Amino acid sequence: MQMLIGVGVKLGQFPTDVSLAVQTPIFAPQVSEVKQDGWQAVHTDAATVDAFGTDQVLTVQRPGFDVTGAPNVVNDQISVSSRLRNPFPNQDSLTDADVALSNFVYAGDVIAGATNNSTRLYPKPIAMWLNHDREHIKTEIHVLRLAVSHAYARNSQPVAAVKFIASDGISEVTQTVSDMDTAHYDASGLTVPHFSANLNFSTLKDKELVTVDAVIYPWVGEPFTISTDADPYPSPNLTTLRLWNDFTESYGTGYVYVNVDTGDDASGVVSVLATEAALSPFATIPSAVTALKAFNGTQFGRNNDVGGGIVRLAEGTHVHGSIKAQGESAHVPLVIEAADPATQATTVLTDGGSSIFNGIPAFLKLRHLTLRKTGGSVVFLDSGATSAENLLITENCIWDANATSYYGAWVYRVGRFTQINCGTGGGGDPKQGNSFSTEAIMVTAIGCQGCAGTITYHAVGCSDLPEFTLREALGARPAMTGVFLGWNTFTNGSTSNPIISVSAPLGPRGFAFVGNIVESWGAATNAGLRLNADSDVSITQNVVLQHNTIVGERANLLYLDGTENVEKSAYVNFNLFSRFNIKGDVFAGQGQNVGNWPVRYKVGWSDNASTDGSNNSSTYGPGSWLGELPSRGELVGIDPMWANDASHSGSGTGAGNYTPTNGSLLPVLTEEMAAYSFDLFGNALTSGQSRIGAVMQAV
Repeated sequence: MQMLIGVGVKLGQFPTDVSLAVQTPIFAPQVSEVKQDGWQAVHTDAATVDAFGTDQVLTVQRPGFDVTGAPNVVNDQISVSSRLRNPFPNQDSLTDADVALSNFVYAGDVIAGATNNSTRLYPKPIAMWLNHDREHIKTEIHVLRLAVSHAYARNSQPVAAVKFIASDGISEVTQTVSDMDTAHYDASGLTVPHFSANLNFSTLKDKELVTVDAVIYPWVGEPFTISTDADPYPSPNLTTLRLWNDFTESYGTGYVYVNVDTGDDASGVVSVLATEAALSPFATIPSAVTALKAFNGTQFGRNNDVGGGIVRLAEGTHVHGSIKAQGESAHVPLVIEAADPATQATTVLTDGGSSIFNGIPAFLKLRHLTLRKTGGSVVFLDSGATSAENLLITENCIWDANATSYYGAWVYRVGRFTQINCGTGGGGDPKQGNSFSTEAIMVTAIGCQGCAGTITYHAVGCSDLPEFTLREALGARPAMTGVFLGWNTFTNGSTSNPIISVSAPLGPRGFAFVGNIVESWGAATNAGLRLNADSDVSITQNVVLQHNTIVGERANLLYLDGTENVEKSAYVNFNLFSRFNIKGDVFAGQGQNVGNWPVRYKVGWSDNASTDGSNNSSTYGPGSWLGELPSRGELVGIDPMWANDASHSGSGTGAGNYTPTNGSLLPVLTEEMAAYSFDLFGNALTSGQSRIGAVMQAV
């Protein structure tokens, strides 16, 4: 056996792993077979493989798709990255013929001259809608938006194409798109790259619930169809959407106004004309909704159905009252909104100091309002949901704690809870949607500022988030599956928990963490990211970490530091860490703990950097928490030269600016290698100038 003593490391020595065209290997591969796990191989002449890799390359032929969504044969280059060592306690010796590969080989791959025994399945795309469920479509053309992540991103896109599908059960309309779009959210100030389609709903049945589906075509792997490969509808995880098609606007919309100063519950008017309803407002919301229900019945034949109606609140403070008894919402939400969106800050809906249980309909949308807490243990919004059947949407709202005490059930059993472009008021965040019980409340946050809650399932484009915890199933809340966290800023100066904490099994649907900034400052000393680490024994698959900046504290990644061995792997590319740690068999003193060796051998990793190495070493080897070897393009001990480091490594005051400045040593991105062409601040990729990490700002 060759001893691992005094082995030198050359950074960035490995050739690129991705190519859409056949490349000639530097010399013929000397791998006779790929093992069942897809990352270990048997070498015919192990003496030619030094302890930390060679320039030996395999050309792997694998299925994928082109930008039209058509099947395509992809030829990727995979390096023979290292001889494999033996497990603890023989970690100082190498195996006779086994080598590690720089990336995975899958069951459907073909390697000329080698036997492929891999049983590993291609990783699935991970996605989330930027549309909320139960949208009321009143135009012929409607925009659908889907954020996507995938392990085999390239050409500045996570996947090759997405096909959007809308169906009324008989007819369907489709559009396949390959160019990405961006959406900017004023509340957070952040941008979300995504795929979008403009579908024409006029060819589908009018006044019908339309199902929206999508097929995602990855550059490498198999197509992913939401209706068959994601969750059954309804779900807080990725599933199909149901949109109400009313492109002729013949379903009927009743308008009703509420004015606490001039309104009269006895003489208020509901009308199909907003201008007419505005002349005769009601004094209270429950009376207005009661009249709206009666109007929907007599005018449109929709008895006991307040769905599709719009309640407009005049500027002032309105006390929330029970409105569920006044009628349900059969197909689309009842909408309660500010009469003038410009008065969002002064059009207030408040709890009034008394709890209201089961007081809102199954589908409710609040828009352009300030939602203000009065204090105490008061239940504000509650539809009595016991599952994901119910839906609450808040759009362009301000959440204001009014400087009162925290109460986790202020927003209670509402089922799915989607927040879009919402912010936090001057009185603080009421922290709606907190995990204090087993009740049915499941948050999705899109473009919000500081108000995602602690039972958030998915978040994109959100700023000033304090923390996130990926939880197992609990009571009426299903397991968090295929979680998507993208282009957010997390900042915390006082937490005793990891800012991002994952301690649950991650199956084939995976976990996407892309384009985020995680900042630890002040008194916070726990991990910035804990991903199934610290004695965690959860099986972990299809984790995609791309283009993140994690500063101030460590990232603890996929440990096997206990007495149980499970499989753990991840695709980690273009990230900047302060420090990262990967503990395994040597740390645990357990020779069986080899299930996370794909992480320690950096299989599927490339182009990452850390400012300070790991917590125990800035070099590589069996005992180093940096792992066994550097991945392609990996750098350690660099100065990123940020515009303003306010994390623990800088001033410690928080709210830093993690844009690299001139002279930064961060690795650069090319258009061919990057996963996205825009970052969370809307900066476009400049090939050969933009840097790894969350901020692509050209320097």
